[in-house]
Amino acid sequence: MIGFPSSVALDPGTANTLLYVKGRGVAISEPSLVTIRTSTREIVTVGEEAEAGLGRTPRKLQTARPIRGGAISDLDLFDGMLHRFLRKAHISGLLRRLQAAIAIPSSMTEVERLALVESIRKAGSIGVLLVEQVLAAARGAGLAIEESRGRMVVNIGAGVTDVAIISLGNTVCAGSTHVAGDEMDAAIVSHVRAVHQLLIGEPTAQRLKIMIGSATPRHDGLSLRVKGRCAERGVPREAVIRGSEIREALSAPLARIVHTIREVLEQAPPELSADLVDTGIVLTGGSALLRGLDRLITLDCGLPVRAASEPMSCVILGLAYQLDHLCLADWRRFNAAC
Repeated sequence: MIGFPSSVALDPGTANTLLYVKGRGVAISEPSLVTIRTSTREIVTVGEEAEAGLGRTPRKLQTARPIRGGAISDLDLFDGMLHRFLRKAHISGLLRRLQAAIAIPSSMTEVERLALVESIRKAGSIGVLLVEQVLAAARGAGLAIEESRGRMVVNIGAGVTDVAIISLGNTVCAGSTHVAGDEMDAAIVSHVRAVHQLLIGEPTAQRLKIMIGSATPRHDGLSLRVKGRCAERGVPREAVIRGSEIREALSAPLARIVHTIREVLEQAPPELSADLVDTGIVLTGGSALLRGLDRLITLDCGLPVRAASEPMSCVILGLAYQLDHLCLADWRRFNAAC
């Protein structure tokens, strides 16, 4: 195998961007956020610094997401964020000979793919390889996807949930939905406003999901006190939110995810369906950690379900594996097709 000293793997997610540098490991794992000057759109901060000011920026500044639904929503902001992450990883001096393997959702359109490739090449890359997130996640979860035996992966990110049945290293059946972690957070925000007349932000909704959220009634007794702004009077206020409320708020987005899983299962050839009785379903992505999600899917689909050991890192780990096993011919073949 021929490696490249400036080879990188990039997982540009809606919520977080991870950057792996060959020979060094994961160099960047930060929120996919930028803070810009409202008047000029000049980027002020990115990543963790931008997240620290989320919901607290003065009027002259604005926090924005360059990636939504797994695709680039603002090319200029994405370019700026990427350049800053590359500089932070101390590889900016190597940009003119950079080789990059990039994770993408299966639902990404051809236009969106071309925009991403163009952005990476503007950063100085001479080679770009696009890898479906769900395949990278399967490899990162340690699944033997090169075998003929069927494996099923559900990758629940912030903006997209990708579902796939994999055999012989390729996707046999797949489906996706834009109902994912962000939709769960939005459902929590709406519930807290409707029931408690309390306005909360995305970070607080995420904290509720992580600390007391569940897909099944087992953890209904949990509770958490949160602070926000009274929707009626506009003054600061706090409220105690119960785990049962969060479960109810999450029921609709989770039902959509389970529906997508069932749709993919219905596409599977009989032999692969038989394999899944034993191999089951593996959950990856940040929302794979939601309490009781494995149980909810098992009850609906009748298959064993488990979360990967490092669900939030599966995609970047799978990309890193692929990067380490690429030869020069692979890069040439792909870039000739672009």
